[in-house]
Amino acid sequence: MGKLTVTAFLTLDGVVRGPGHVDAQVGAALARWLRRASAFLQVRNVADYCPSSDDLPRHVITGDLATEIRRLKARYDGELQLHASGSLVAELDDLVDEYRLLVFPVVLGEGHPLFPAGAHPLALRPLSTSATSTGVVIQEYAAAGAPTFGSMA
Repeated sequence: MGKLTVTAFLTLDGVVRGPGHVDAQVGAALARWLRRASAFLQVRNVADYCPSSDDLPRHVITGDLATEIRRLKARYDGELQLHASGSLVAELDDLVDEYRLLVFPVVLGEGHPLFPAGAHPLALRPLSTSATSTGVVIQEYAAAGAPTFGSMA
């Protein structure tokens, strides 16, 4: 069974936004992640702009999101990757296995957040964190179920 990974470019205030350019370290991380792909999951309005490879399938979800993703995860042994879709991430709930976040040192103050108000609560387990020489923080997290909260008392 495959896993669903999400890669997102974010501003420091959590807005999903393409950076306009990437440095060599960000490019190396993206290339490393893309090599792990078995297939890509895309939304219709960005399907022509997302990274892809001619020899890897791209899937645009047209039916029930959860059913389609579970079917695709069962179909592939490797990674089903979703890139550059803040609009879809909030709807995925517990379907995502790993998040790869590239946080750029910029604040926009407005825009579409990766996790909007009312998003399904989730816990994440850190897998790795690094920073590039230009200040981009590259973070990898595994989904860890429902969050637990302690008492501040």
